[in-house]
Amino acid sequence: MDCRQLKLLEKTDAGGSHLRAETFEILAIPLDGLSQSVQTYIRNVADAFGCPQDYVTAICLHTAGIAAGKKVRLETNPYTNYPCDFICIVGKPGSNKTGPMREITRPLWERDKMNFANYIKEKAVYEQSKGEEGNGEGEKPVFHQLMVGDSSPESRNELLAIGDMILVVADEMKSFVDSFGRYAKSGNGSGTEVAQLLSTWSNVSFPVNRKSEETKLVDNPAMSIIGGIQPRPLGKTFGTEALMDTGFTQRFLFVYPEKANFVKRCQRKRMTPEARDIWNGIVSRLFDLEPRLLNLSHEAEHLYVEYADANDMTADAEEDDYIGGVRQKMNIHVLRLAIMAHLLSDHWHETVITGETMNYAIRMADYFTRVHVERIYPLLVARAWQPSQKKLTKELVITEIGKTFGIHNKSLLAEALGYDRAKLTNILNGKLKG
Repeated sequence: MDCRQLKLLEKTDAGGSHLRAETFEILAIPLDGLSQSVQTYIRNVADAFGCPQDYVTAICLHTAGIAAGKKVRLETNPYTNYPCDFICIVGKPGSNKTGPMREITRPLWERDKMNFANYIKEKAVYEQSKGEEGNGEGEKPVFHQLMVGDSSPESRNELLAIGDMILVVADEMKSFVDSFGRYAKSGNGSGTEVAQLLSTWSNVSFPVNRKSEETKLVDNPAMSIIGGIQPRPLGKTFGTEALMDTGFTQRFLFVYPEKANFVKRCQRKRMTPEARDIWNGIVSRLFDLEPRLLNLSHEAEHLYVEYADANDMTADAEEDDYIGGVRQKMNIHVLRLAIMAHLLSDHWHETVITGETMNYAIRMADYFTRVHVERIYPLLVARAWQPSQKKLTKELVITEIGKTFGIHNKSLLAEALGYDRAKLTNILNGKLKG
């Protein structure tokens, strides 16, 4: 049994964890830190789609962050954070992950359509002004795109390089992760793409070098990723060494409701025009925000420092490095959640994040921590212990024996197995496989 499995069992059994008070609580994202109009909208969407309320809340927070974009930032020593993050919605087939995502992000899509129409008009004027000399007047028009679907890392980096914040929508998170390196022509394409995503999450600048184009600098990138996945493929998708050991998986906030009660279609409420108008108005005012630097109130600063210090001590005492990494990343997640919550609170127009909002962000961070440690991590660990699908052959057995014990007298072993020595040597060297 792997050390990760042993530690997981210890965490589950030690001290009679089934008797802990929190075991009897329903793990859910709270709503009370959001304005009443936002809370009403969240409940309306959840009722209309028959989906868990947690899905809707998480999508609303990240949609608001993209609408505000890089115009809004929070500086705390030594980091600058924007209202963006990586989020994965987990649920069984039929739990309705995609429907609410499309409903809530609709205003972003409408803004993209408007921006694209303006871009086409401006491009036509620019092309017409080029004339015979081929020199257009003014700067070449740029399409400022908010939402990105199936795309290459190069196309995403193009958008990030012009300074925009983008939302990558991956309806199927497994397909998104499996595509890493798909567009690379050679070398470590997958590793390079993961490294760039790690830098993007951390708002760390990086250059993009391509032979056919000029070098670009992706400066201070800001991007959200949102997508859904079923529990069964989650371990295979996020549980690889390449993603867990680099901290990629730890950078995700996972939404995995404990209960997803099925709601019959005849019992679901309709999305009303009034509800859509409310949400459109909320998102529109965030689009129109003037650039602003947010600050933490004294109370919010005190709450954050206490939370981060306690988190660091817990992470330092954690025997499992992976879980320690999850807890430490929450020190950054909680600041981003605080910005998003601020944008959807009654104080959205102010430049100070209140203690009340910080307290709310910390409670959300506690939800995401518990989901990751208690519900996601076991799926990641289980992935490493799934039985091999390889057919067991004589050659495979010999190879494993050679790796484990070493073969000092190949001639005697070959004679005992009825092989000639050359064939046995090829098997042990991996040149002959059954």
